[in-house]
Amino acid sequence: MINKNFKLIFFTYFIVFGIFVALFGSFVGFNMNLIDIQKNIEKASQEVGLIKKFDYLKPDVERFDEIVKALVSNPSLDGYLKNPISEKKESLTSVFYAIAMSNNFIMQARFIDAEGNEKIRVDRNSKYDKPFIVAESNLQGKSQRDYFQIVSHMNEQKIWHSRVDLNIENGKIEVPYKPTFRVAQPIFKENKFVGMVIVNLLAAEMINGLKKSTSFDHFIIDKDGYFILHPNDQYSWSRYTNSNIRLYDEFPAEAQKILAGENKGEAFYSFPLNDILDNEDKAILILKPKNTYKSTLLASNIKTSLIIIFLSIIISIPLAILASIAPSKLQQSLISVNKDLKRFSDIIDTYVLTVTTKTNSIITSVSSAFTKKYGYTKEELIGQKINVIRHPDTPNEVYSELWNTIESGNNWQGELKNIGKDGNTYYIEQNIIPIKDENGEIISYMAVGNDITAKKEVERLSEIDKLTGIYNRRKLDEYMDLESQRANRYHQPLSFIMLDIDHFKHINDTYGHLVGDITLQTLAKILVGNLRKGDIVGRYGGEEFLIICPETNRDSAILLAEKLRIAVEKYTFTEIKSMTISLGIAEFKENDTVKVLFERADKALYQAKHNGRNCVVG
Repeated sequence: MINKNFKLIFFTYFIVFGIFVALFGSFVGFNMNLIDIQKNIEKASQEVGLIKKFDYLKPDVERFDEIVKALVSNPSLDGYLKNPISEKKESLTSVFYAIAMSNNFIMQARFIDAEGNEKIRVDRNSKYDKPFIVAESNLQGKSQRDYFQIVSHMNEQKIWHSRVDLNIENGKIEVPYKPTFRVAQPIFKENKFVGMVIVNLLAAEMINGLKKSTSFDHFIIDKDGYFILHPNDQYSWSRYTNSNIRLYDEFPAEAQKILAGENKGEAFYSFPLNDILDNEDKAILILKPKNTYKSTLLASNIKTSLIIIFLSIIISIPLAILASIAPSKLQQSLISVNKDLKRFSDIIDTYVLTVTTKTNSIITSVSSAFTKKYGYTKEELIGQKINVIRHPDTPNEVYSELWNTIESGNNWQGELKNIGKDGNTYYIEQNIIPIKDENGEIISYMAVGNDITAKKEVERLSEIDKLTGIYNRRKLDEYMDLESQRANRYHQPLSFIMLDIDHFKHINDTYGHLVGDITLQTLAKILVGNLRKGDIVGRYGGEEFLIICPETNRDSAILLAEKLRIAVEKYTFTEIKSMTISLGIAEFKENDTVKVLFERADKALYQAKHNGRNCVVG
């Protein structure tokens, strides 16, 4: 009896514990998912918006641009322009017809001459119909149409995009509505406008392709808030129809934010389209989460939680007696691992500069730390080339070596000098890794960076004399050693100029050390302002300065030293009014050491002092 009671107690304990674990786990998971719903919606909006923009719209527009370019560059057009006889016109008409046959989105393909008269026109009534050549008697004059006025006055032969609007025939909007997008290019011969090629496209399919989504209502507006696309078709094309509905009617609280360029709000996510359409519309794609979307996510969350609870209870019964503790520990371990992974992922996103690009250097993803460092949003960077952050001072050789390394499948490590959106300079210790598919083909590159700007600044400060702002003695010693080795190796001239201030002790004793410091600072500025680009100047100690002159012989060094002496002599100082300097020069001789060359310059300086100061000895 006692054994049976214990068995019942333990059995009941394990069952209750199993049910509690099931309920608790589901409750925690349910609440975590509630928190993630808004994040999921925002993530989904970015995926949908970028797919619509770059996978749907951009390829269509680029394809239409290429069609117009192909017509403009066709030899038949050039032949017709040189000799507009009927045979040439028939040949060109055949080309226009063939182009229209190749793409059922083409509603009209026309050549319009310099006076605005249609010379060739191929029409299509719908995408299901074949194109047909419009008889010459039905060709129209288009000189007063806005697109002819714009294109005929363009200064260069480039692609022009119209608004996305409704087709007009004989001065009236064609019914049923035919949404139209026109792509045109002017033609110049000997810098003179001789006509234009214009293709009218059936934009309905192109636009409709942007509004299909189970999660979001899709809107497209122009710069004035008129709807080009509305989930309710009767409100689309509101600029051209009798519908008066505008953005403020659909988004009364957030319309101003959308028109001002903000990319998300309480009830919208927006994506500018003008970088693709490049027209007067300045169009914006707006995604609004459907009312059913959150409900579906919530219902799915509840359903999942209930299924988990039910299955957990059923499973806990046969397992309760055998092993209730092990699953509990396993669950805790899994939760802990998941939190660690998420924490690690968040740490990387927050603190590590990471960016992923395609093989053509187009950015596909960036970390939050990357956007924060360079001052861009993720939307501004994704789709751009990585050279948006390239500093103009970075030598081309660095990038040539970088690309040669990663394109061969190897990792590249090194330091890069980059520039942020605000123009600030950053130094990055960069590791670029080629990402390969299962066949070993490179499909993308991931760059992991570490900001070493502060380290570089510390290095720079360690090389600079704190008082004068020019190189200090330690850095001068490095340059003396480097330049003497180079002069010896390549048999190039090299000269040192040693100089100091005449009667500097008298200046300190008479005016005080503060004036003495100002005098040293002023002298440094005079020297920097009168040196050549390749010269290296620094404060060697006290009132002594050293100038290293690469590729400079003794005579040139004397001329430079005399120039500096005169500049100082003529300068009017604030407190002391005037002062002079003495300069000694030494020219590098074959197999000279730095010590020997420096001592000769120092002796020359001593001789200049002995000769009465304010002079050059070399």
